[in-house]
Amino acid sequence: MIASILSVLRARSGEGGVPSSAQQDGLTRAHFLRVAAMGAVTAGVGLTAGKALAGSASRKRVPPITDIDKLYDAWQSRFNAADIEGMVDLYVTDVTYINPEGKAFNGKAGVRADFLEAFKLKPQLDLHDRKHLLYRDIALTTNHWTMTLPKPDGTKQTLTGGGIEVMRKSADGGWRYIIDDASRSAV
Repeated sequence: MIASILSVLRARSGEGGVPSSAQQDGLTRAHFLRVAAMGAVTAGVGLTAGKALAGSASRKRVPPITDIDKLYDAWQSRFNAADIEGMVDLYVTDVTYINPEGKAFNGKAGVRADFLEAFKLKPQLDLHDRKHLLYRDIALTTNHWTMTLPKPDGTKQTLTGGGIEVMRKSADGGWRYIIDDASRSAV
């Protein structure tokens, strides 16, 4: 902060010294407080920007899935690894998501919350009978899934279902879900 104050003082003088009014009359308390406040604001903004940059640098980059034939593999792999960031990245910001119980969520926050809750059960999922129909940068996809959940007694519970999704190719070339309805019954 002191460096910020000195920098402002130097800039006001035009020659790297104290302002000319302060040279004649001495640095007034009001002028010093005004300069100190500007320095504090400058220092605070710098800290905030630094924190934001540090946070984004530490966040792992999730590569986009550019081959629609690999999208289900990526989804299944990320789900089974409980990779929440990888999962959420497969959805557009304002996605419409319906979980296997039929509960609707809007946006990535809803997707994140539902998957975090599901991951507590340590599920393993197999997506099969995968199909997709393409129209330019939009895809309609369907699948069936089998989910295995460990039970407290060591045995496993198996659930089955199906999904219908609409995906769109994003600006980065990656396919992302715009609608994901995992509540369909498997045939």
